[in-house]
Amino acid sequence: MALPAPRAERMSLLLARLAAFVVALIGALILLAWQLPVPRLTEAFPGLASMTPAAAGGVVAAAIGLFCLTFRPIRPIARLVGFALVVLGLAIFSQDLFGFKLGLDQALIRAGSVAAGAAQAEELHLAPGVTGLLIIFGLALLYAKQGGIPSAFSQILALIILAQVLIVLAGFAYGVTTNYTFPFTDMSMYGAICGLLLGFGLLAASPEYGIGAAIVEQSPAGEMLRRLLPGIVVLPLVIGWFAHQAETRTYYDSAATLAIFAVASIFVLALFAWTTIGAVRRADRDRNAALMELRGQREWLSTTLASIGDGVIATDPNGSVLLLNKIAEQLTGWQGAKARGRPIWEVFRVINENTRKPVDDPALKALRERAVTRFESGALLVTSDKQELPVEHCGAPIIGFDGSLAGAVLIFRDVTERRRTAQRQSMLVGELNHRVKNALALVQSLVQASLRQATSRPAQAMAQTLAERLQALHRAHDLLLESQWSGASLKAMVERELDPYRREDGPKIAIKGNDVLLPPQCTSILAMTLHELATNAVKYGALSSNTGQLGISWKTARGNRLLLTWEERATLAQAPARRNNGFGMQLIDKGIRHNLGGDTKVEFRPTGLYVELNVPLEQSKEPRPAPQQTAALSA
Repeated sequence: MALPAPRAERMSLLLARLAAFVVALIGALILLAWQLPVPRLTEAFPGLASMTPAAAGGVVAAAIGLFCLTFRPIRPIARLVGFALVVLGLAIFSQDLFGFKLGLDQALIRAGSVAAGAAQAEELHLAPGVTGLLIIFGLALLYAKQGGIPSAFSQILALIILAQVLIVLAGFAYGVTTNYTFPFTDMSMYGAICGLLLGFGLLAASPEYGIGAAIVEQSPAGEMLRRLLPGIVVLPLVIGWFAHQAETRTYYDSAATLAIFAVASIFVLALFAWTTIGAVRRADRDRNAALMELRGQREWLSTTLASIGDGVIATDPNGSVLLLNKIAEQLTGWQGAKARGRPIWEVFRVINENTRKPVDDPALKALRERAVTRFESGALLVTSDKQELPVEHCGAPIIGFDGSLAGAVLIFRDVTERRRTAQRQSMLVGELNHRVKNALALVQSLVQASLRQATSRPAQAMAQTLAERLQALHRAHDLLLESQWSGASLKAMVERELDPYRREDGPKIAIKGNDVLLPPQCTSILAMTLHELATNAVKYGALSSNTGQLGISWKTARGNRLLLTWEERATLAQAPARRNNGFGMQLIDKGIRHNLGGDTKVEFRPTGLYVELNVPLEQSKEPRPAPQQTAALSA
């Protein structure tokens, strides 16, 4: 799993790519100078021709290899370039040793140019120092960023390159006009500059290991190294240059020059070390303050974790366990000391409750997606003693101040007791439903028995009305049962109440409105209300004839209130006196106002009954006063 690199490492890789670009630019300018006579170019960069075309092509290839090394997907290209540089360097050495010609320089010069003629007239030779530099750099590319001994060997080769080119550059700075007696120092100024950039870039391309890791490390040791390293490299060269200038101008003899150089080096390095010590002291003070703050935060964290009722596991960026709180130890069966350092999937092993397959670990998912994962259920935690516990779990990444991943935290809880409570509640609800149905069935059987024994017509009508009202309550109870007593669908309630009156040649019934979930306290009252309105419409209103029209619509208003309208259009509307003070209308008005705290509006229009219900969907504390009913005058 690839994790984002910290800012210091990204800056180091950027410097390596910049060094590769500059080297490639120098090599391209040298090849251009050999290809075309550009006076301005040779004036701006004198001595470009001191580096052969083969050497320029070699450093361009080395720059490409260094650039590819900084990107993981194209890193194999860097290995191939390194291998090619080693083979090229050995071939050039063989050419000089055995006297045959490879023709590399002639191949890199445009045919017919002045440079090509000069190259043919005078045989070009690649400087031994550049050849050795390319071979060493090629080997370093082959072994770079492989970890362990190969990476250490690669960085040693990079230091050898830096030592080689620093000797050459120091010689040029001190006025050396002839090559050293050592063959590895035989190279031009541009070759030495390219070698310096390649050696530096090779170290910068590996900020996670060795010298690069020590330099970019965010610690007092890293800060001290960053302060001392420029002085260690630059100051001796500068002091040596001044001493050499004094000797060449006969200010002092060689012995005095050496003495002055030694003493000056001691004083300058001591002064440089003293300024560095001040920074180290400040870093120590900051570190001690940070340690004290860290100890306080650790105590705070320990107390907080101990008081949390959920299991908490923290991991490092690789998914290894760092700590567990007491609840996590109890649930997983792992002690903190034994679990520390183990992969999270060993300590927190979860499987799907249905498929029995392993579940993606939430901590690893948070590290991979760098995002908080929501609580998920349906998983079983397999403890250290092979027991299984139903759990809910989630994960979150821990992101450092520099944008890097510091780890992840996993939170989980045991839902065994919650499931038992839900099962007990479901069992109680089932028992309640059974008892309510039995009670309704018992009352209905008594009403039916009374209806069969009734001899007078009023008694039979009363028993029939009561049976129908009980049926309305039964339908409302079924709606509540379907939703596990969370509420009932208003649309389903209206459709069930009016479905018996729908037929092709019968009255027209129009239902309009988005579905609304009625709370349990409203369900039975509205069911009875709809039943009474439908019963009255069958007896006196729109449902009493095939030409009648009934419209029912509803909407929700501010304050979570339901506005329901019942409008009848009948060809023969009954007189208001027959329907105004009936028991059904009283039942509607008292049920809506007293039980639900709503409002009712009833109008007996010439075209038929018009009813408006304003019902709060949240339980009201006080009943509403009774409204005054109005009756329209007949035309």
